Amino acid sequence: MCPGAWEISRPSVLVATLTRELVATKWALGYKNLQMPAYSNISILSGMPFDHARNTACENMLSHGFEWLCFLDDDIVAPPDAIQRLINHRKDIVSGIYYRRAAPIVPVMLRYEGNNPQPQWITEWSPPNSLIEVDLVGAGILLIHRRVLERMTKPWFEWQLGKEDPPPTPGEPPRPAKLSEDFQFCRRAKQEFGFQIFVDTSIQCEHIGLGASAGGGFAPSHV
Repeated sequence: MCPGAWEISRPSVLVATLTRELVATKWALGYKNLQMPAYSNISILSGMPFDHARNTACENMLSHGFEWLCFLDDDIVAPPDAIQRLINHRKDIVSGIYYRRAAPIVPVMLRYEGNNPQPQWITEWSPPNSLIEVDLVGAGILLIHRRVLERMTKPWFEWQLGKEDPPPTPGEPPRPAKLSEDFQFCRRAKQEFGFQIFVDTSIQCEHIGLGASAGGGFAPSHV
């Protein structure tokens, strides 16, 4: 008997959604229209801190043999073909583009410049609709290859904002800025483990809530 396709093919992508369970109609319609790659599966995570939820998704992806993990949060409306387009890049870490909902209304991606320990928002890139390398990116729509998680030490995601460090010692170099769990993941992946991080600026997503941001603009959210 010949093995079935599932038996000879690794499951391709686990799509993990962090949700507060009450979602916007626009997001639900966008999610319904998503084109899921072959051998994909969906994981819905709610009722836990963001970093714990993302770490749980990582563990589920590895234990079930998926090649890719794609985060798609419940406030990111992505193009229907976004997940497959991200996979097609064959990059270790790659994201689509979406904008902040609070000032400054800029893409959720940053770079370190020179010796400045504070990362800077990326507001310009050339050419338009291109694949660019960044240092930090949000996890609202983020694709990660399993080799990244296998190489990094746990926890992969750690929320640092609001945590206090012991007082600095004399002569200690400036400490890096405290970051949210997704930015901290990126910083460790790049600086400690050497993984490159990319954003496909042609995969333009809407960041929704009480207001929606997309393409550098912000307006009341509606269907």
